[in-house]
Amino acid sequence: MNSMTFVGKLKEKPVFTGVGCTKFGSVLETPEIKGLSFYELACEAAFEAMDEANIDPKEIDAFYIGSMVSHISHLYSHHTQMADWLGLHLKPGMHFATACSTTNTGAGLAAMGVASGKFRNVLVVGCEILSSEATGDPTVRKPLDPTTLWYYTDFGIDQAYGYHHSYDIATAYGGLPIIGYAKKYGIPMEKMDEVMHAVHKAVRLHSSKNKKAFVETTLQQEAKKAGFKSTMDFWKSRKNPYLAWPARAKSALNTVDGASAFVISSEKEAKKYFSKDPISVEGFHWSSSNYPWYGRDPTDWAIDKTAFDTAMKMAKIKPGDIGYLDVHDCMQIYQLIQPEICGYFKKGEAWKAFLEGRTTYKGDKPMNTSGGRHGKGHAFAASAGASIYEAVKQMRGEATGRQIPDEPEVSVVHNHGYGMHSAVSVLKRR
Repeated sequence: MNSMTFVGKLKEKPVFTGVGCTKFGSVLETPEIKGLSFYELACEAAFEAMDEANIDPKEIDAFYIGSMVSHISHLYSHHTQMADWLGLHLKPGMHFATACSTTNTGAGLAAMGVASGKFRNVLVVGCEILSSEATGDPTVRKPLDPTTLWYYTDFGIDQAYGYHHSYDIATAYGGLPIIGYAKKYGIPMEKMDEVMHAVHKAVRLHSSKNKKAFVETTLQQEAKKAGFKSTMDFWKSRKNPYLAWPARAKSALNTVDGASAFVISSEKEAKKYFSKDPISVEGFHWSSSNYPWYGRDPTDWAIDKTAFDTAMKMAKIKPGDIGYLDVHDCMQIYQLIQPEICGYFKKGEAWKAFLEGRTTYKGDKPMNTSGGRHGKGHAFAASAGASIYEAVKQMRGEATGRQIPDEPEVSVVHNHGYGMHSAVSVLKRR
C-alpha cells in the first residue's frame, strides 16, 4: 500500500438490509428477462432489494444508478427516468460509473452517505444491456456484434487510442498474466493449462447451481454433450480455442444483460424494518490507474494491492479472517493472482488450491461461488453488485445449492473496472 494512502474510518457501520439481482442473460433470448427494457430490468433488481429490506420507496433517501456503456442504449441520465420508475420523485439521485467496478464503488458511496448522517437508507442499482443496441429509439433493439461491443467499451473507459483492433485486451488480461504466473512459479505451460482447466471446472460447478447464472451446465455436462470422454480432452479441443495463447475462450467472460441492487441503511434504521442479521460495510477503498496497469511482472498489480490493503486495514482484518473471497475474473487467471495479492493464499500457492478443489463452495477457501464472469456472466456495471449479492446471501446462509457450510463471518469483494479502477469492500456479519 502506498505510504501516502489515507485509510479513514466510518463513524458508524452502515449495513446491507436488502439485495437484489436479476437473472443474467439476454433480453433478446433469455426467458426470465426477455423483452425487458433497461428500466424494467433495473427495477426488477431494485424492488427485490427494497422488498428484502422491508422498506417502501418513500423510505429511500437517495439513489445511485450505475451503467458503464450508456451509449449502447442511448440513455445517459438514468436517475431522471428512474426517479419515476422507482417512485423516488424529488429524491437525490445520480448516474455514476467506474466501469466494471461500478456497484462496488456504489457500496462505498452509499456507506459514506449513511455514515455521515445525511441519509438513512440509500439504494444502489447497476444495470447493463450488452447483447443488443438501440436502433435510435431506446426501446427498439438489434443484436450487437461482439467486436463492436469492445470498440464501444474502449470508449466507455475513455481509451484515448480505442480503435478496431485484434482484441489486445485478451492478451493483456489473459495471455500475459498466465505466462507471467507460470514463469514466476516454475509451472510448465502444459501444467498451467491443467490449472486453468481446474479453475474453469470450479466456475461451472458454481454457475450450474445458481438459478440466476447465464451458464447453467457443468463442464462435465457440456463435454459429454459434445461427445468427449473427459473434460480435459474437451478443454484442449477446437471447441475451446485460444483467445490469446495460452488463454483459452472458456477462461474468458461472457457478456450478458442484467441488473443488481442493494439497500444500505444505518443500524438504527435497520432495526426498524429488518429482522435478519445485518451485514455491515466494515471497510472499502478504490484505486485508479491507467492502461496498462502492470509493468514487467504481469502478476504484480499495485492498483489492486492498494485497494485490498487499504480496505482491509480500514476494516481491521487480516487475510486469515476472510471466510469468503469474491474477485473480478473477466479472465480466470485473476482467480490465481488476486487471492495472492490480498493474502488469501500465499504467493505461488493458489494454483495448487484449485487442483485440490479447495476453492469450491465445499472447500476450505471458497471463492466466486456465483460462477463469476463466465458462469454467472458479466453485465459490466451490474456485476459488482451481483458479487455483493452473492456474498450477502452466503453470509446469511441463503445461497441455495451452493451454500458454504460454515456461513462466512467476513467476506471481501473485489472488482476491477476494466483494469484502470480497483474497488474492494469488506463485509462483516454483525
